[in-house]
Amino acid sequence: MAQEIDRFLKEQFCNGLKVGESGSKIPLHTHFEEISKLLEQIFQSSWLADADRDSPNREKVREKLYYLNNVLTECQMLSWRDQLTLCKIRRKLNEITVELRDWVPNGVTTAQLNGQVSPSDERQVTQWSTRVVDASKVHGFDNEVTLLEKLVLRQGSNDQFKAIGIVGKAGVGKTTLCQVIFNKPEVQKYFLPRIWVCMSRKPNEDNDTRVAIVKRMLDCLGVDEDIIKKVHGDHSLKGLLYALHQQLYRKRYLIVLDDARNNDAEETQAFYGKLDSLLSRDGKWDCLAYGLPKGCGGAVIVTSRNEELAKDMVGEENLLRLLPRSDSESFWKIFKDAVEKGTDEDSTRLQFKPSNVEDLKKQILQKCDGFPITAKMLGEIMHVKQLQDQAAPNVTQ
Repeated sequence: MAQEIDRFLKEQFCNGLKVGESGSKIPLHTHFEEISKLLEQIFQSSWLADADRDSPNREKVREKLYYLNNVLTECQMLSWRDQLTLCKIRRKLNEITVELRDWVPNGVTTAQLNGQVSPSDERQVTQWSTRVVDASKVHGFDNEVTLLEKLVLRQGSNDQFKAIGIVGKAGVGKTTLCQVIFNKPEVQKYFLPRIWVCMSRKPNEDNDTRVAIVKRMLDCLGVDEDIIKKVHGDHSLKGLLYALHQQLYRKRYLIVLDDARNNDAEETQAFYGKLDSLLSRDGKWDCLAYGLPKGCGGAVIVTSRNEELAKDMVGEENLLRLLPRSDSESFWKIFKDAVEKGTDEDSTRLQFKPSNVEDLKKQILQKCDGFPITAKMLGEIMHVKQLQDQAAPNVTQ
């Protein structure tokens, strides 16, 4: 009976959303659409176990479904002019979306499971594809994690803006280190909101990378796509920066700008420089720093292969340099985890207990040349080879 009620509530919500699509889009349509897809995945997964009784998981989902049905009906009667009400609803929908994402296995969207990627799915990948990591599978960064956590949660500086740069060669572990910090319970409790912004260029975005990045930041903060387009259309980049400032004003935020890249355009380089700059009196909204309010304990972490770029953004005194590693035990653990688990797309788990462990440790350390990502790739290759070896006897038979 409990299962039937939950499915009825879910179908009622999804059908109500489809009704809204028949004419003009209802306010916050993009948010509702994403939640609808997440619900489909949750109902298809094993997360809702104990189908015949009221499990704690099922009670959580039902509570969300009751609220979603009510607020969807309310939004169908609202217009875009009701900004105060919509703002409150948007915040709640963002909270629900984050919670539902944690309940979805591996964060894979329904469309991706079917081999399709819709525009809204592309937005989802952009926002969340690099922020999650299994900290138990991260090895060799204990000292760096401790240091970075102290810098981010610096005592005696609750109101001070913090800008930190992590620099190093590709594959040395910059993103992984940030992922561990970003998802630490202490950091989650201290900062709100927290957003992860990949700085690499994405297809089908604005040619102006400055516009693309600020739009992406607003998107991560839950601002509706239609509103972002309207602000940009009416007020260009300055309007987007002002909107970003308003979204973060009086909030203790954490923003990770992952994989910042150099751009030859002098105007673009100036735009990203000196993130700790205060808003100028002349009212010019011409650099990213002006979109980042100061005085409430906000923090930004920048990762980059380009030390000069990161130095210009955060200052040399705030740089954390990651060098190639030399700890054979850490590389062995990374390799072994990858052999047993494989890639994120491969759910097959293996038991890997070689007899020549010490020899393998030396070989892996030598082949990796100090880069953890190489150990992971070698492990994934070995995972595939192990599966092939297991399948070979069946083929010959």
